[in-house]
Amino acid sequence: MIDLATCSDFQLLSTAEVAGALRISQGAVRKAVRDGRLAAIGGFRVFYFSARSVRAFVQANGMILPQASTQSGDAERPPVETPAMDMPR
Repeated sequence: MIDLATCSDFQLLSTAEVAGALRISQGAVRKAVRDGRLAAIGGFRVFYFSARSVRAFVQANGMILPQASTQSGDAERPPVETPAMDMPR
């Protein structure tokens, strides 16, 4: 997850990254763009957001930036192996 408090002002974020960082849906992010509440750089069917514009959106809407969760136990835990699925042919 992107930590908006520590990333560069000019880092470009995707719709999915903004939604994950703010813990809202991608649809809510797109609606904020349509309503003019969140500044975006539009591409062909894709939006990009500067971290600065996302922080301004958070401040203007009275939101609190979620803190990136860093759990020290996760780094020590080995990855979980999942068995491969047998696909019918």
